[in-house]
Amino acid sequence: MDNIEAKIKEIFAKKADITNAALDTKLSELNIDSLDLVEVMMEIEEAFSIEFANEEILELKTVENVLDLVKAKKK
Repeated sequence: MDNIEAKIKEIFAKKADITNAALDTKLSELNIDSLDLVEVMMEIEEAFSIEFANEEILELKTVENVLDLVKAKKK
């Protein structure tokens, strides 16, 4: 697990139990509502000094999608 992945899981863990979540775990399976997801994404933006478009957030389906988007924004 790289540092980005670990930090993303740490941030999600504040809102949902993802300790055993695989990267392909669907966000809908984490039992977080849309407000929680927005809060998580805002914290990820702050942690990595990046910004997401609303459309990008709406397209996210899995933890891996979030990880891939963060890595793409960090380049």
